[in-house]
Amino acid sequence: MQTYVRVRPEKLGKINDMIYGHFTEHLGRCIYDGIFNEKSSKSDSRGFRRDIIDAVKKIKCPILRWPGGNFASAYHWQDGIGPVEKRPQLLNYIWGGLESNRFGTDEFIQYCCELGTEPYLAVSLGTGTLDEAVAWLEYCNLDTPTRYAGMRRENGHAEPYGVKYWGIGNEVYGPWQVGHCSATEYAEKLRQYTQFMKGVDRSIKVIAVGADNPDWDMTVLKHAGHLIDYISIHEYHGSDDYFGTVASVYYCEQRLKLLENLIKHLRLDHVKISFDEWNVWYKISAEREGTEKGTVLIEEPYALKDGLFAAGIFAVMHRMNDTVQMANLAQMVNALGMIKTKGDEIVLTPIYHAFDLFVNHTGRTRLAMDIDTQRYDIKARTFVEGRNSFQLKGVPYIDGSATYDERRNVLSVALINYYQKETDIRLDLSGLEAKKKADRYVLTGSAPDEMNDFDNPDRIHLVNDELAVGTREMNLRLAPMSASVIEFTLEKTL
Repeated sequence: MQTYVRVRPEKLGKINDMIYGHFTEHLGRCIYDGIFNEKSSKSDSRGFRRDIIDAVKKIKCPILRWPGGNFASAYHWQDGIGPVEKRPQLLNYIWGGLESNRFGTDEFIQYCCELGTEPYLAVSLGTGTLDEAVAWLEYCNLDTPTRYAGMRRENGHAEPYGVKYWGIGNEVYGPWQVGHCSATEYAEKLRQYTQFMKGVDRSIKVIAVGADNPDWDMTVLKHAGHLIDYISIHEYHGSDDYFGTVASVYYCEQRLKLLENLIKHLRLDHVKISFDEWNVWYKISAEREGTEKGTVLIEEPYALKDGLFAAGIFAVMHRMNDTVQMANLAQMVNALGMIKTKGDEIVLTPIYHAFDLFVNHTGRTRLAMDIDTQRYDIKARTFVEGRNSFQLKGVPYIDGSATYDERRNVLSVALINYYQKETDIRLDLSGLEAKKKADRYVLTGSAPDEMNDFDNPDRIHLVNDELAVGTREMNLRLAPMSASVIEFTLEKTL
């Protein structure tokens, strides 16, 4: 059966840039020896790795979450401000090793300014207090003759930072978390933190901890949903099995829709979903045994199948554009990183190239798209607390999205071929008039586990070619295990 794809010129809303966000945490080599390394010849005078900055700028990171993650639950922001030589060196008892505090709030804000990205701060609900959270907000956002705003000025930063996005805690539903508590306890803390922080700065947006658990999420939303702006969900997946990895995209879609339906049931239309931790994670455990100096590294190797998983997640978020308004890949560098470093070298993984494909070659207006393709059923492993596997029926072999870029008057058709063979499709653009040539960008490789490494850093990368467009219906051949975006310049604006 040939796959049939039809794109219709029906606009279905805006896709938020923030779904292409990222996350950094004081975990392993993500910060130190990752984005920040004063000893590297590739770093500037501030210690920021310029090669990493250049790579991240290429994929236009819209929002960056920090300082965690689990690390945030035991972080005290005042340890990371002021003269570097006076900052305390502490145990990082969350992830092991030592925390020098050389990279703190001011460095993070400078880093975000360098990238042109929105900062997203996560406050501690473990060892932290409400007073501490409000003080951090004052330090970052206020221009008042008060103690913490004065501290910022004394540290050489006269103008407020204007941090808009604030997460209240991290994964406090889990016993692995400092500050673990019940949904009822968290909901009341969330209400108080949000009420008083928004009382100090009404411009901020608050992200609540969601647990991917309807009972927990219902309790939190009922108690504090009227105050918050987002509720989070975290998903980590992956398997040695190719189809187990790519099919987990649709498990994520099920969980996102479950949360979306809960929000709609409670009529909290102003609350959006923040998918603020997602990635492939299954090979490398978080145990400290065997890691140097007792520090957890979690440097997961990423292959072609993981890049296709990322592409599939983007297609899902395009479909859910009304509700999923923010997402953060966990994480940016080394620790579960889409970018790897070794000394002064870097490697861009297939997940990075999936970002490049979708950020730079799809539009931000979603168009209607119908895909008639074969499907399969699967039982696969999942990395979700309390769930060891999932079963899915009707998983598509071909997926994708259609988007429109008003600025360039370009229709982008994204097509993900999960088949491990070349696949022919019939693409129908009836109702859309495209010019005679189109640009195609393809992410593919020779095997599901093929990856880039320091000996072969460009084994997998985007390949560009040109297509002749003859009629409004055309036959296309998709490479096996591939994600493609075809850019059609239209004769008329939509």
